[in-house]
Amino acid sequence: MADLPKNRMAVVPSAAAVPAFDQIEARLKNFRQELLRRRHGKDVALQPDFEAERRIRHRTEAVHNCLLRRSGLQSLKRDQRASIIGLARSGASLLGPSTSDEVYELVARLHEESRWMREVSTWVMQQMLRHLAAGGHGFAIPPVILIGPPGMGKSHYARRMAELARLPIRIIDIGGGSAGFRISGTEKGWSSEQPGIPVETILATRVANPMMVVDEVDKAGTAYSTSGTSTSLTTSLLQLLEPSSARHFECPFYRISFDLSRVNWVMTANTLEHIPAPLRDRARLFILSKLSAEDAVAHFDWLTAGSEDEQGRARCRDFIERMIARPEGLSLRQIRQLADALNAPGPEVTGSVAQIL
Repeated sequence: MADLPKNRMAVVPSAAAVPAFDQIEARLKNFRQELLRRRHGKDVALQPDFEAERRIRHRTEAVHNCLLRRSGLQSLKRDQRASIIGLARSGASLLGPSTSDEVYELVARLHEESRWMREVSTWVMQQMLRHLAAGGHGFAIPPVILIGPPGMGKSHYARRMAELARLPIRIIDIGGGSAGFRISGTEKGWSSEQPGIPVETILATRVANPMMVVDEVDKAGTAYSTSGTSTSLTTSLLQLLEPSSARHFECPFYRISFDLSRVNWVMTANTLEHIPAPLRDRARLFILSKLSAEDAVAHFDWLTAGSEDEQGRARCRDFIERMIARPEGLSLRQIRQLADALNAPGPEVTGSVAQIL
């Protein structure tokens, strides 16, 4: 593989950049023509006859199959093989802020929209500035776990961070299934063979540093295949959270090595004590409190900045402050519903807000 630009990186081995059958055949024909010119002079007829064509095609098949075996791609279907070969040839992009000013702008937006996450945003800023100062490219943060009560916008914060950094994002909800194959992929013995979500995302987007958001990681468990083989989400995560093992991740589906060391991992949890200890040891933990009245009202004001109904906004602020004071608090989703009702056009606005209040 030729040297890649600084904003791209090799994700699969260079041996996977197998030339197309037609390219190998053309090179063999050119080689034959050059031999004939050297042997018989420039005026010799160079068009191969039927027998020569047959030998060239037979040799092309042998060379092509040899390269496929050497790269580990021979057992894959043509479309699967094509996506990996394309990735091996051009590498994958590293997206995200490329200057300190872009980092400050991203973090300022995060702080404006999610002030209660200010500690996390400050940490993200420090990590990114350090990464750029060391000559790095693209968005890059160590694995992080956001721990706090439901409804405070942990997953929303991760999504906005990815959107602002222009990163592909995948949400992996552990509450909807704890199988580790969603992270690492599956091989024989499972009801459906498929690559893991990180590999699948990189192949689909050609981006080396997507954002993986693992929701409710405190519910991680073990799943079993139809043949009785078990897979633990914790075990699957550990090999990808550790840069040294992520750099040489052997995909069980494609059976080749992928460099997943630049994948960004944001995990969320409701409680600290149920998070497996190995995950806690490999991630930066943030223990977050429920929304304060000040932050909840500020977020509501930001969501309704374009509204001219000051009376309605004042009523909503009072409602938010009363609800926040209760033990169950108020979720970010409820605040957004309130803001959407106030921002809705038409005479039904007052009724919609009154119904929520």
